[in-house]
Amino acid sequence: MSPILQLNDVSITYGGSDEPAVSGVNLSLEPGETIGLAGESGCGKTTLAMSVLRLLPRTARVDGEVLLDGEDVRGMSFGRLRAVRWAGASVVFQGAMHALNPVRTIGEQIAEPIRLHGGKGDLSERVAELLSQVELPAERAGAYPHELSGGQKQRVMIAMALACEPSLVIADEPTTALDVVVQSQVLELLKRLVAERGIALVMISHDLSVLSATCSRLAVMYRGEVVEHGPTEQVMGDPKHEHSRALADAFPTVGDPRFRLTGGDSGGEPLLSAEGVAVTFRSRAGHSVRAVRGVDLTVGHNEIVALVGQSGSGKTTLARTLLGLQRPTEGAVRFGGAGLPTGAAGLRDYRRKVQLVLQDPTGALNPRHTVYEAVAEGLRIHGVTDGEPERVAAALEAAELRPAEKHFSRFPQELSGGQRQRVVIAGALVLEPEVLIADEPVASLDATVRGEILSLLLRLRVERGLSTLVITHDLGLAWNIADRVAVMYRGEIVELGTVEQVLLDPQHDYTKTLLAAVPTTTRRVA
Repeated sequence: MSPILQLNDVSITYGGSDEPAVSGVNLSLEPGETIGLAGESGCGKTTLAMSVLRLLPRTARVDGEVLLDGEDVRGMSFGRLRAVRWAGASVVFQGAMHALNPVRTIGEQIAEPIRLHGGKGDLSERVAELLSQVELPAERAGAYPHELSGGQKQRVMIAMALACEPSLVIADEPTTALDVVVQSQVLELLKRLVAERGIALVMISHDLSVLSATCSRLAVMYRGEVVEHGPTEQVMGDPKHEHSRALADAFPTVGDPRFRLTGGDSGGEPLLSAEGVAVTFRSRAGHSVRAVRGVDLTVGHNEIVALVGQSGSGKTTLARTLLGLQRPTEGAVRFGGAGLPTGAAGLRDYRRKVQLVLQDPTGALNPRHTVYEAVAEGLRIHGVTDGEPERVAAALEAAELRPAEKHFSRFPQELSGGQRQRVVIAGALVLEPEVLIADEPVASLDATVRGEILSLLLRLRVERGLSTLVITHDLGLAWNIADRVAVMYRGEIVELGTVEQVLLDPQHDYTKTLLAAVPTTTRRVA
C-alpha cells in the first residue's frame, strides 16, 4: 500500500532567517494510520503540518519533498492545489471558537467546501448526513456558532473537514480548552471515523496523553526536528529522548505523588464564601433556567480551592456571582464575614480585593494597548494615581515578566501565550487583591508554560498570602496545586473535600465519570 503522505527530508525556513523552523523531517502515513505530532509551542509541528497543503505564508521556503498521494505539493499549480484542498486533504483548525464565521449558520459553513468542489443545489441532506457522522442532530444546521457549546463547535469543524471525503485529515489541537468529558467524546469520534472511513489522520498536540489515546504512532518534535518516532506504546512506555520524557511527565497523573506540588494545607478562616447561592436566568420568551442551585462554598485565607466540572455546569456563573458581577437570585456572598455591598462605590472597593484572571488571555488583552497600559488600567479605574509606574513594574515582576521595563512598550501580539497569561495575572496583582479567581488559567498552554504558571500561583500564595479559586475542567490541575476540590454538576456542588478525598476516593457518580474521562500517559517509571 502506497503512503497517502510522505515527507522526505523536509526543512522549512521563514524569511531571511538562518535558523530553520523545521529541519530534515522524514515521515510517511498510509491509509487508516494515525500519527501524532507532539511538542511544545514553537517546536515546528504546526508549520510542518501546514506545509502539506501549502498553507504557510509566502515568506516560508520549503525544501525537500512533500508528497500527497505521490504528487509533490510544492510544484502544484494553484488550480491543482485548490482541487486537492478539502477533497484530497483537509484541516481541522485549532480554536473552533474563532475558526467559524459568526454570521453564517453552521449548515452554510459545512456546505461551503462542497460547493467549492462543484456541489450544486440543495445540500441539506448531505449536511444532515455529515452532522449525523459527528453525532449532532440535523436541526442544528440552522444554528449559529454562538448557539453551540465548545464541543459542538469542534464537531462542526470535523464535519467540514470530512465534507469532501478527503483521504487525509490534519487535526491541529482538536481538543484544546474542551472539558475532559467532551474531550473524550471528540477523541472517540476521531478514532471511530478513522476506523470506519479508512482515512489517514495527523493529530497535532502538546499533550501526549491526548495523542496516546488516539494515535498508533507518535513523532516528538523539538526545535524543528523529529527527535523520537515510533509506535505509541514504545514512545510513551519507554521514551528515549530527554524531551519526550519531559513531555510525558508534564501532564499529571491524578494520584501520582510526583505531581503533587503542594502539601494540601487546609485554609484558615473563610475569607470568601457562597451561602445557599442560586442564580436563575429568564429568557425573552419567559422561560427560566436555573444555572446555579443552592451552592455552599468557602475559600479560606491562604487556600487554593479548585472548582471542577464540565462546560455548562455553572462554574463561570458562580464565579461571576462571587465577583459581584451577577446578583444571586437566592442566598448570599460574603467576604470576611460581611455581605457584599450594594452601591457602586462599595462594589468597586470589593472588586479591588477580589480579582479575576480571565480565560483566554488573547481575547482578554486589547491588541492596541501596550503591556503597561493593560496592567495600569485597573489602577486608573480604581483611581490609584500614586506611583503608577512602580506599581505596574512590581506587578509584572511578581508575575515573572522580568525585567518589567523591557515589556512596558510591547503589544500582546508580540508575546507568547505564556507571557500573555502573565500579563493578565499582573493586571490582577497590581491592585494587591486578597483573592484571585482564576478561570482556566492554563487552558491552551503547552506543557512547560503550564508548569510555570501553576508554580507562579503557588509562589504568590506563599509570598502574598493570596487565596485562590481556580475554575477548571482539568482534574490534573486540581491534583497539582489545590488544597480542596469542589465538583459542580448541573448547577450544584455534588462533592466537596480535600484533593485526596475527592480525587482518590470519589463518592459521586459524576466525579467518577470525570476521572474516567481523563486520558493518561503510559510511561513506565523506574
